Amino acid sequence: MTELPERRVIAVSGSEARAFLHAILTQDIEAIEAGTGRFAALCSAKGRALGLLRVVADGDRFLLVTRADLAANLIKRLQMYVLRRDVSLELAEAQSAIGVTWPRGDSPAGCPFSDPAACESIEQLTAATASPGRLPAAVDSHGRLYLREDNGDGPRIAIHAPVTHLMPLVAEARGTTIVGSGAWERAAIEDRIPEVSSETVEHYVPQWINLDELEAFSLKKGCYPGQEVIARMHYLGKPNRRLFAGHVLGLAPPAQGTPVVNDNDQTAGEVVRSAPLPDDSGSLVLSVIKLKHLHDSLKVDGLPLSLDPHDTIEGGSQQAGARH
Repeated sequence: MTELPERRVIAVSGSEARAFLHAILTQDIEAIEAGTGRFAALCSAKGRALGLLRVVADGDRFLLVTRADLAANLIKRLQMYVLRRDVSLELAEAQSAIGVTWPRGDSPAGCPFSDPAACESIEQLTAATASPGRLPAAVDSHGRLYLREDNGDGPRIAIHAPVTHLMPLVAEARGTTIVGSGAWERAAIEDRIPEVSSETVEHYVPQWINLDELEAFSLKKGCYPGQEVIARMHYLGKPNRRLFAGHVLGLAPPAQGTPVVNDNDQTAGEVVRSAPLPDDSGSLVLSVIKLKHLHDSLKVDGLPLSLDPHDTIEGGSQQAGARH
């Protein structure tokens, strides 16, 4: 179990909430099924991601999970589009999240909590089928949001709620080990889940961070901010950069947005997210790489970056880069 303090939840409610989000976000909000979260992005008119969201339908309202450093600006941007719609946006300041991870390949053995509502939600999500882009979700009777975020190889569940509702779960947990957030970050990188931070806002067209692999945007639902750029790249061209995992030995986790360069000091890409390796020998890194530099000798902060060969075998010839 680990703390995930960098997360926040934006609640979107009102009679026009679904239609509003459907018109603004990249995801087909009309198609979101109950009990399932979906990835989505809010983009600028130029098709650059302002933030990556996990969208969950909870009755008549929607819960948008995002990063704490983006939440306030995302609400401001969304508010610009509300106009006279019956839509309300709310960010609870006292929120946080915890992550619970089971060993990869193991069957979950019971619920780590004594709270019946928490266990019911945990059991529901661990029994569900997880797949890229479709995130089993539940909201319990206390209003806590549970979101399963793995790709099916060992459940990884994030629980979002006010801090006062999370503390009892942590205090009464049994059969768990408290670990740093680096373990969660490593698992997310291994699952090829990108991130947009305050350092990388408007840096990426969705295809560059493999949001097509996560089914995070629609090409059929009609117009939304950035839709023309996304559709043109899909139908009339192909991405000139993609998302790849790799590792850097002997380096503390590089910050998001850190440049990736080749031997000629040409910028070949940038770091999307990173996490320390468990033996402290270096960092696991998820990077956007320009395909023309894919087979160059790459460096981050002067140290060699080795890309995962499973990602790079076909990365230059087709829309590849995510391994599920």
